[in-house]
Amino acid sequence: MENWCTPAEEEYFLGRVYRPSGAVGDPWALVSGRRVQAHGGEVHEKGMIARPIPDWLGKLLKSVRETCGDDAFPANVQLNHALVNEYEPGGGIMPHQDGPLYFPAVAIASLGASAVMRFTPHVGESPGAEGGAEGGAETAMKPFGVWLPRRSLLFFDGAAYTKCLHGIESVTEDAVDESVVNWRCAVDSCGEVRRREGTRVSVTCRNVLKVRKLLMFK
Repeated sequence: MENWCTPAEEEYFLGRVYRPSGAVGDPWALVSGRRVQAHGGEVHEKGMIARPIPDWLGKLLKSVRETCGDDAFPANVQLNHALVNEYEPGGGIMPHQDGPLYFPAVAIASLGASAVMRFTPHVGESPGAEGGAEGGAETAMKPFGVWLPRRSLLFFDGAAYTKCLHGIESVTEDAVDESVVNWRCAVDSCGEVRRREGTRVSVTCRNVLKVRKLLMFK
């Protein structure tokens, strides 16, 4: 969804990311060369011990939840965890999958700058792969990209969540070719490139399925 938030709302959210009110210590951690904030608690295979979510993020999650609606996140599924990732121009994230610790759906808000997110089917799901998806090459998934303009919200679930890896290439320019499903939103002619205009901050909003007051390790 383009223009998910207004420029004023974007300025507010970015202001809270970089000038957190009442924060104790540095909220940033360095992960694979990029800075990351984790909110809601530390996710572990045995469950998550919930931690308070700051007010600004609570407003963002409420807006995300209202935008996505009950068809995306059922009424009993609370957005209780968020990762804030900072991407400098040329920065990215390796293809990955969020995994079974989360409700199988995710919403990602893009602030500050734009980028292309790439989706890559697992081995066996791509056309021509041995033991590929049911129905043969005609129905097998192909790699695809999604243009994420600043102030947009991306939601995905289903096969994009369970059968694909998603990531962002470590480049300063994104090739917006025919594999980008919404390329017309980014360029006038298919195949053009879009230079990353600055630092992008993404807020990945999810539901951790198991929440506990205390983790017991045995």
